[in-house]
Amino acid sequence: MIGILLVTHGEIGKSLIDCAAHILDKYPISVESISINSNNNLNKYSDIISQKIEDLDTGNGVLIMTDIYGATPCNLLNKFIIKNKVEVITGINLPMLVKAISDRKDNLSLLINDSIECAKKNINKL
Repeated sequence: MIGILLVTHGEIGKSLIDCAAHILDKYPISVESISINSNNNLNKYSDIISQKIEDLDTGNGVLIMTDIYGATPCNLLNKFIIKNKVEVITGINLPMLVKAISDRKDNLSLLINDSIECAKKNINKL
């Protein structure tokens, strides 16, 4: 199973996981979050992120999702990217997360593409 790690500002990641659990009617396994506070020492987050990636990787890789491209959480993640093993996507929204949790294939690339497509489909004007 592909692990999922949310690295976001404040408690956004935890809140998204809680909402996804409500929608899916169960708390997802192998899904965790890290809250980034840019007022703290950013170096400490590298060790935490590294440990979470190690914990979540059962052999099929880890998908890391973050909220804003170019912001502090996103910038911390660049050094962890390993093609087809640890990948990062930005602009997380709830439909994207629910799709990723529900459809964790053994192919990280396919999961990324499907998750991004789901996110785009769920942005509409009423």
